[in-house]
Amino acid sequence: MGFDRIIGQDTLKARMASEVMSKRGNTYIVSGPEGSGKTLIAGELARGFLCREPGRNGACGKCRSCVYSENNTNPDLVRVEPEKEGSVISVERIRDLVVGDYETAPRFSPNKVYLINGNYLGKESQNALLKSIEEPPEDVVFIFEVTNTDTLLPTIKSRAAEYKIRRYGNEEVKQILKSAGKDIDDAAIDVMADFADGIPGRALKLADDETFANLKADIMDLILDMPGSGITGTLKRADEIFGEYKDRYIEPVILMIWLLGDLMRLVSDIDCESIRFEGDRARLERFVVVNSGITQKELGRALEYIGGFVSDRKVNVNYDGTVAVMMLKIHKEFNK
Repeated sequence: MGFDRIIGQDTLKARMASEVMSKRGNTYIVSGPEGSGKTLIAGELARGFLCREPGRNGACGKCRSCVYSENNTNPDLVRVEPEKEGSVISVERIRDLVVGDYETAPRFSPNKVYLINGNYLGKESQNALLKSIEEPPEDVVFIFEVTNTDTLLPTIKSRAAEYKIRRYGNEEVKQILKSAGKDIDDAAIDVMADFADGIPGRALKLADDETFANLKADIMDLILDMPGSGITGTLKRADEIFGEYKDRYIEPVILMIWLLGDLMRLVSDIDCESIRFEGDRARLERFVVVNSGITQKELGRALEYIGGFVSDRKVNVNYDGTVAVMMLKIHKEFNK
């Protein structure tokens, strides 16, 4: 228990520590992109307010209140979520869980905390909360967890202190992956961390997605087997890959861009210090040596064709046709 469960976000944790040790407000917003760790951070902030002796690391983990919190049995923590997954939090639920309860004193903790999933609050439900937020008892805390603060009414935001989660660094995302106990090697962790773009939830999702590892292998085979191969086989293989990822085409596209970028670096200097697909360096080096006719010029054009494919997708040009055109052009560059 405590803020040490949160990897990175040092400035945010310092602000949270200051607040739980000397409470100055009653309403807080924890905001950040989907997959950024809002639930964890909002939960630790809540435990800090419930703790009888919070410190710079948040909840002490030892007091009676902390023991209840750790076991998810603290009656002074009220979680406000939709009754059914994907539905909105109804006005009746707000009245039942919050409005009809917030004046009741906490039983074991210095504060009663309402942890509210703001992503599922409609305008009517927020209006039902207003009186409670405007005139709360001193020992009541409201914490909203929300992806986009624009969905909250200005009257709520104006009364709240916002804790905004910044994007994580690659090393922090790798640390989160490793701490989650995922059985993946360092090379795969590097790729997933890059792919996550500062959002650890994306990396964790990829770690649980067996198809992502298969996709990387398929893209490697598609590109590296292209020299000397027939166009029919290349188009068939591309159709299978991109057909499966029609709604997520950006994933194979990014892997192709990274792979071609690695090849360009190796063509320039085969002993270059680092590439994205470091775990596949030996295979990529063999490709560069065997296919010495494929220079940075051809690789650069291949990247341009991928950019053209992405641009066509943005204006809804026929998907299968744009995949085929892109692969035909890349195949031609690799088989001059």
